[in-house]
Amino acid sequence: MHTNRSQNQAGFSLFELIIAMAITLTIMTLSCGLLAAGFRMRSREDRKSDAIADVQRALNIMTREISNSGLKLPSGLPAIASNGIVTSDSDTDELRIVSNLNGMPDTANAFVEDTDVTDADEDVKFLMYVDADLGQRYIVRYEKNGSNQTTVLANRIDSLVFRYYDEKVTYDTTVVDGVCDITNVRNAAGSTESEVSPSAAKFIVIAVGVTLPAVGTANTEGYQPPSQMQLTSDVVLRNSIVY
Repeated sequence: MHTNRSQNQAGFSLFELIIAMAITLTIMTLSCGLLAAGFRMRSREDRKSDAIADVQRALNIMTREISNSGLKLPSGLPAIASNGIVTSDSDTDELRIVSNLNGMPDTANAFVEDTDVTDADEDVKFLMYVDADLGQRYIVRYEKNGSNQTTVLANRIDSLVFRYYDEKVTYDTTVVDGVCDITNVRNAAGSTESEVSPSAAKFIVIAVGVTLPAVGTANTEGYQPPSQMQLTSDVVLRNSIVY
């Protein structure tokens, strides 16, 4: 029995295999680089989203509590303005507010306030705490009554500013020396509006700055420069407004 073999059958040469492997490795290297860059961008966006959500939650809490400032205050409270702000403990860096949250309805269903503001959540202070050892800044809520509890509302911030006005305003946001703030403040008539003392405030603007650090090294592949975000919240002190 004879077997006929084709003289045209042949495998790849060593040179062809080397070329194919080189092309495959090049494609894999490029793909890995693109995939790694995509993961870095995704990680950066995740941190950005987490930081924004963190600050938004803090702003929601502060806005809700500060808007109740001055609610049904008993008379004769020392160092507390009629709008519920403790003026000796409030400025652009921190804000302490007092309100009477535990008024009880009487038999006629009328609102009767307590004779003090010593219950939980009735005397609170908001400020930015700086941990020099860890290089971190936090928005902190300090409960003055009871156990003097301190709660961290947001743990990835760079600046916290309170601005006080006697009416609702519009404004632009700005960053000066790493601190997020507001400028070009105007009232409803479009005129420039000046800031007032905390005791005269009816409207408060809270500005928070968050900086995302750089990723990688400048002038190298995948580098992402630092970026800064600013979030603001407008708070109406509803108990200081006379209708």
